[in-house]
Amino acid sequence: MAAWWENSGALLRFYDYPQVLWPYLQSTNLMERFIREVRRGTKVRDHKFPGEGAVYKLLYLEGERQEGRWAERKLKGFADVQEVLERMLQERYAPRTQTLTHKS
Repeated sequence: MAAWWENSGALLRFYDYPQVLWPYLQSTNLMERFIREVRRGTKVRDHKFPGEGAVYKLLYLEGERQEGRWAERKLKGFADVQEVLERMLQERYAPRTQTLTHKS
């Protein structure tokens, strides 16, 4: 119980975001799909890899393949959420104007 309480801030961080974003932040569908595809890729190879680098290469290539598929994917209701995300990004990453002075 103490460990959960210590990490509760990280576990519940999505509550800091607007409520309209919560369903997208709680979902693990994309990660589950990635793991399923990695498992499928290892089954095809009979879990025989010549070295550790081969495993990393499999993960990298599967990530690249999935990224292409995710880029084409449209999330249901995302158009409504997109404005909120863009506003949040602008607030967070907008260039801050500061006057820098050089003192000699």
